Amino acid sequence: MSNTHEYVVFDRAELEPALSLRWGDFDKKYRGWGQWSSAEEFLVDWALDDQSQIEAVNQILAKKTVRATLLMCDDPFHFLWGLLDSKRFMKMRVDVDKCDYSSGDDLVSCAGAGFIRGVLSLAAFTAVYQLHASGINPFDSLPPKVAYKVMCQANGPPMLPCRPDLMQNIGDGLGISQTRRVLEFLDRAWRERWPLHIDGREMQIGDNIRSSVVAGRFAKQIRRRSFVKPCMFRWLEH
Repeated sequence: MSNTHEYVVFDRAELEPALSLRWGDFDKKYRGWGQWSSAEEFLVDWALDDQSQIEAVNQILAKKTVRATLLMCDDPFHFLWGLLDSKRFMKMRVDVDKCDYSSGDDLVSCAGAGFIRGVLSLAAFTAVYQLHASGINPFDSLPPKVAYKVMCQANGPPMLPCRPDLMQNIGDGLGISQTRRVLEFLDRAWRERWPLHIDGREMQIGDNIRSSVVAGRFAKQIRRRSFVKPCMFRWLEH
C-alpha cells in the first residue's frame, strides 16, 4: 500500500450512521474486515497512530464510537480509507499513477481555464482547487491573478464535522456542496473537451482534458453513481 495516491468518493448519508455506533455494534451491523481479521487488527495494524493508543485498543473497542476513534487519529484520510474499503462504503475510487505527478495541476488548470472563459463558476473552480490545495502550488498552473483569487476563497463546509479537510502533503477533503461541484465539473469538462490550459483569454496550443488519465477514470464512473450526500477526499499515503 506504500505511496498510494487516490481520490475517494463516498456517501455521507451511508457513513454517518455507522460512525455513531460503538465498535461492538458496528461489528455486528457491518460484517467482515477485508484485509484485516477483526476490528482490533484494523485499529492496531492500520488506523491508530501511536503506541499509547494501540496499548489502549481494548478500552477503545469497549467504550468509544467509531467517530470518536476517528477524531483521535492524526491522519483521518488514512483511517477513512481503510474503513471505507473494508466495509464497501466507497462509491468511487480513482487511482493516480505513481509517475503522474501533474494530474492535480492539470485539473486545477482546466478548472481555472473554465473560470477565465466564463463557463465555470468561482465556487466550482474553488472546489477543484481546494481538493488539491495541500499538494500543488497554484502559481505553477494558473495566471498569478487567478491563482491569488482562488487561494483567497473561504473553505467550504467540512467533509466530516470536527476534522480538518486540508492536511499538508497528506490530502484534502471536500464536503457535500463542493463535491457536487467537482463531479459536475469533471463530467462536463470531459464531455465538452475543455482545454487544460489558458493564458489570459487565449487558449494555448496543447491538450484538452481528454489527455488526463485521472479525468478519464472519473468520467467512466461518474454517470453510473448516485448519491444523497456525496463527499470526497484526495489522499497520499507516504
